[in-house]
Amino acid sequence: MNDIRNRVRSNVPAVVLTLLGIIQALALEQLWTHVLHSDVLYALNWQTLTTWTQIFTTLIAIILVWLVYAVNVTRFRWLPTVYEFILPFWVGFIQLLVIQALATTAIGFWFMLMGVLFGTMIWIAQTTLRKARLDGGNASFFATIPPATWSDFLPTLTIIGLILTFGLYAAIFKTGDLTNLSMLLIMLLFACLHFKALTDGWQRSLSPNDNPTPPGC
Repeated sequence: MNDIRNRVRSNVPAVVLTLLGIIQALALEQLWTHVLHSDVLYALNWQTLTTWTQIFTTLIAIILVWLVYAVNVTRFRWLPTVYEFILPFWVGFIQLLVIQALATTAIGFWFMLMGVLFGTMIWIAQTTLRKARLDGGNASFFATIPPATWSDFLPTLTIIGLILTFGLYAAIFKTGDLTNLSMLLIMLLFACLHFKALTDGWQRSLSPNDNPTPPGC
């Protein structure tokens, strides 16, 4: 049985990462197709700027999803569950819906989907780190890092709640391009901060003298 557990620890993360890579490639292809066939992207107005910001934010979100998986898989070992095989399909489904909603007429739905995507990404990162903490092979990394509490996630959950609330409001009431653009810039800043946290954590992980504090472990 120990041999089976060891094989699962060694093989499943790589299999899941390969599966996610295929799904991410499909999402990027759909995003590129949208860029090529959307006439609104080539006009000079606020709607164009809003849509381009949506597209760039969507691209950052796709990259973040990949990084959350790739960074954890290459740093840690843990005993996966069956859900590890299912979650990439769920993430890919949300991403494809996000790309389909890339239009200002459906911007409320797009914001709600992005809130769900960010929430899913953070939940996956948290559950992965919890499993990694239980594996003795990662003990040296987690030895000086206390487990995360709900208060550690409060700022992130607040921003996700704001995104979902604005999305619901925009889906019911008409919002202007400047209002949409302002909220998009907040979301983009939120995504960029998570990107920076992931890259900084990765660099600290490779340092022999500095043990990183990953978000939500």
